[in-house]
Amino acid sequence: MTSKLTPRVALILIAALFIVPLALAWMMYSGVIDYRPGSTRNHGRLVEPPQPVVWSDARIDGQALTEGQNPFAGHWVLLHAVPDPCDESCRAAVTDLRQVHRAAGRDQARIQVALLLARSDAAAENRLREIYPAFRLVNDTGRRLWPTLDAIAAQSAAPGAAEGGTFLVDPLGNIMMAYEAGSDPNGLKKDLKRLLTWSKLDKQQ
Repeated sequence: MTSKLTPRVALILIAALFIVPLALAWMMYSGVIDYRPGSTRNHGRLVEPPQPVVWSDARIDGQALTEGQNPFAGHWVLLHAVPDPCDESCRAAVTDLRQVHRAAGRDQARIQVALLLARSDAAAENRLREIYPAFRLVNDTGRRLWPTLDAIAAQSAAPGAAEGGTFLVDPLGNIMMAYEAGSDPNGLKKDLKRLLTWSKLDKQQ
């Protein structure tokens, strides 16, 4: 013999199906339930809080910037700290960044790849441009960028200098993610693809 639900019980169950998930979501959002996932899907290290990039006093592709100017506004920027000198492993890492940019396909226009140089060296800059003409070359003449990147690198599990690392800058001009020297470029590519899919920050500029 099977039992049938009364109309009142059925109504209560249907209401619970709608109300319980909403109540749980509200409690998690408000902090009543402290739930934090044990791991994240991103491959890079989140920079918390995000650090604003100060481009002033730098030279981009040989052009001086004025105070407060952001030549990359509205773009996602892959900012790579180029070691000095740029040896074979450095050139391999830079080539990987070229491939990451190309792999973005139709989203390439939303991304710029900036190479932060330790000093001005025309010959070295020409070699980097031969790898990929789309690179934006940044000379930190005012020494305001390197200290920021070094401070972020020092917060990693294996503290070190920023040289050889890649830093993801959002369209608002904040460093939000860091990748240590030698990181798998496929991880950066996956993180970037996810951001380009879901974020509209660059489309709001």
